[in-house]
Amino acid sequence: MKEQIPVNPEILKWARVSLGLPQEEVARKIHKSVEDIQNWEAGKSAPTYTQLEYVAYHIYKRPVAVFFFPELPVEDTPIADFRTLPEAVVSGLPSEIIKMYRKAKVFQINIAELHENLQPFDNSIIQKYELSFSSNVQDLVWDIRGVLGVDIGTQTSWSNLDNAFEEWRRRLNNNGIFVFKDAFRSDDYSGFCLYDKLFPVIYVNNTLPKSRQIFTLFHELAHLLFKSGGIDVEAKSFFRKLTGEYSKLEVKCNEFAGETLLPSEALHNEQLNVNEVNITDLALKYKVSRELVLRKFLNLNLIDETIYREWADKWINEAKKKHETQSSGGNYYYTQKAYLGDTYINLAFGKYFQNKITVDNLADYLGMKVKNIPTFESYALG
Repeated sequence: MKEQIPVNPEILKWARVSLGLPQEEVARKIHKSVEDIQNWEAGKSAPTYTQLEYVAYHIYKRPVAVFFFPELPVEDTPIADFRTLPEAVVSGLPSEIIKMYRKAKVFQINIAELHENLQPFDNSIIQKYELSFSSNVQDLVWDIRGVLGVDIGTQTSWSNLDNAFEEWRRRLNNNGIFVFKDAFRSDDYSGFCLYDKLFPVIYVNNTLPKSRQIFTLFHELAHLLFKSGGIDVEAKSFFRKLTGEYSKLEVKCNEFAGETLLPSEALHNEQLNVNEVNITDLALKYKVSRELVLRKFLNLNLIDETIYREWADKWINEAKKKHETQSSGGNYYYTQKAYLGDTYINLAFGKYFQNKITVDNLADYLGMKVKNIPTFESYALG
């Protein structure tokens, strides 16, 4: 019989309840009975380390060490981080998004620890710039693109959307914005960000089209420039819940993202013929979505709202059908490399190679089992 470990049963219950998960769902996911989960949370029995590791990483999205704490940990809530959204909206976030939020908070703590709580970059974008409702977005965009080192020639030279995402991500990482990805269980949520003066985090939904992921990077950067956390949501029902300042903020963040990725000044040198072929060509050239190009055409009064909505809806449906036919799965190690990103991976392995952390620490920082570290190293650093 495998040895059971002395976890804190109150924390097992707290981790489940904080995500709004019923005991039945946890039991189903780990192929145990509801009675087993009840006994764990009552302290009548305990999981094995292997079971705890799976529950911690894959269900509760918290580090294993938390479950050995003598008292319930004090942590921030989504309401505190997403204060630019109505409380009713934040309270209604699905459990899968709450889990992603918890995971992002862990990464934010990890980054602080790995940097020994010292400012990692002297040139952090969010310390140098800020965004407000009165900001001239076009001027701000060119300043930030200058810091990132991306002129129009550089952007249009990137080979494809995958290359474009990684280039934007690398440049944001190098300027104090830590970008992670994951597979969200809902396509309605494109990503979110967690504000911190020293360790801001952007979290992107990897299951969405790459053009949407790129747009999310800059929608969330806009939230960070407002000095707050935020969520990028595609569902129309979400925006119907926003009024006043909340609605204005989302509009401003979308304006910032759109202007960053497809500056109005750049369009002055383009042929703006209103047809699908030309719009597709512009999207491919600038590595953005056709919807973004179409929105620019709408803003320039080249099309009306009816045409915009008709074409945008058609392209969205086409993208969804394509997404549904794509196979899931893939190589675990390549996937984790994509989720964590080179900057974070190199930071964690760097501390390990300097003997500042143990292999167990490294596994915790990377969110994987110790036995997987050697193979992951060959994929991530080879």
